[in-house]
Amino acid sequence: MPQLRIRKVAVLGAGVMGAQIAAHLANADVDTVLFDLPAKEGSPNGVVEKAIANLGKLSPAPFASKAKAAAITPANYDQHLELLRDCDLIIEAIAERMDWKKALYDRIEAYVAPHAILASNTSGLSINGLAEVLPESMHTRFCGVHFFNPPRYMHLAELIPCAKTDKQVLEGLETFLVTTLGKGVVYAKDTPNFIGNRIGVFSILSTLHHTAQSGLGFDEVDALTGPLLGRPKSATYRTSDVVGLDTMAHVIKTMADTLPDDPWHKYFKAPDWLQALIAKGALGQKTGAGIFMKKGKDIVVLDLKAQDYRPATGVADPEVVAILKNKDPAAKFAQLRASEHPQAKFLWAVFRDLFHYSAYHLASIAETARDVDLAIRWGYGWSLGPFETWQAAGWKQVAEWIAEDIVAGKAMSSAPLPDWACTPPRAASARRAAASCRVPPCPSTSASVSPTPCWANAPRRARPCSKPMRCACGMTATASRCSASRPR
Repeated sequence: MPQLRIRKVAVLGAGVMGAQIAAHLANADVDTVLFDLPAKEGSPNGVVEKAIANLGKLSPAPFASKAKAAAITPANYDQHLELLRDCDLIIEAIAERMDWKKALYDRIEAYVAPHAILASNTSGLSINGLAEVLPESMHTRFCGVHFFNPPRYMHLAELIPCAKTDKQVLEGLETFLVTTLGKGVVYAKDTPNFIGNRIGVFSILSTLHHTAQSGLGFDEVDALTGPLLGRPKSATYRTSDVVGLDTMAHVIKTMADTLPDDPWHKYFKAPDWLQALIAKGALGQKTGAGIFMKKGKDIVVLDLKAQDYRPATGVADPEVVAILKNKDPAAKFAQLRASEHPQAKFLWAVFRDLFHYSAYHLASIAETARDVDLAIRWGYGWSLGPFETWQAAGWKQVAEWIAEDIVAGKAMSSAPLPDWACTPPRAASARRAAASCRVPPCPSTSASVSPTPCWANAPRRARPCSKPMRCACGMTATASRCSASRPR
């Protein structure tokens, strides 16, 4: 197909996510049309006009300047489908209902230009399932493009091809997302919740489980799982409040419904206390109360033992803080595993089960370990992804510890680590990986492992790049064409 040029984009669905995607397109001076259902009263475009007006009230601000709002053309499905004919990209961002999305595709199909890309912003529905309603001729131009909320600020965009998506379509869309919208793109396989939410939500579920097992308070856990681990200040439970406890429960249910054979399936359930908060309407930040709540000038936190709120005073113990501030990752993890302090035992368990889950599912959800790390960094704001963290801590030793805990029944699942995780490639395979990645052979590949090993960065595709790349030994090389490690 001819080289893709995206000059005009339609966004279908003026909900919170669709409207913010439209705003980000307008920020980049892309001609943007925002669609929704016709209003029942007043202006036919009233639904979209109200959504655009509400964007000005959101924080952080979706628009680079308030004047950008005027650049979005409001439209509705009854009167303006003809506008789709001029669009090079159509992003569907309606509610997460497979039947609704398919019905919309049926409705717009005749108006999609022969060269245009149709992409769904679904956060986890099957892309191949959605493609079923489309004619075969559109399958090559259909894919998933999952923006993370808020799209102006979250760097990650996941690209998910269906079985017949044209490679040039994906590369053209990736170029647009990177160069025009400033995104970091990760390719995901068509599995439930893709990469970012599959691993990220499991990390939250693991934290929920080990919080209950350890008896730590929610505020204490947040003190441990935020900046001390190189993660956002909102940590775990404050993040859940910000996202919305009802949304969190929905995502957990989606995992339970769509991943019945997952070895960790029994943990894919909202705990009773979370369901009780939702039933009371305490949904987090949007309702003013959730796991945390503001009372006057004070922040209070739910105490499960007291069945009431108490002042949020939980902190990380100095003994554990000293461990976490150790600049030697291998020593740090050895100390966490050996310590009898409840907070240290909690942290080791959370890391262990995250590493275990990520390794077990890597082959099914992503093309490379690097893609998993980037998805978690860019989508969840962590400084290091799970594989980078594991590698820095000493891959072989940590793998042995995980295997020991699996046998001892301490891990959340008895599923074994995959063979590749137990026997990472040595120098010879590192050289082969480097060669396949089109990186000049490193003179020191006999050196031992480093934070970003070549074997974790298997290439997905080649594209022009002259950026320096770091090899397994830590030396830098410049490749004429590279892929997985290219800075974006």
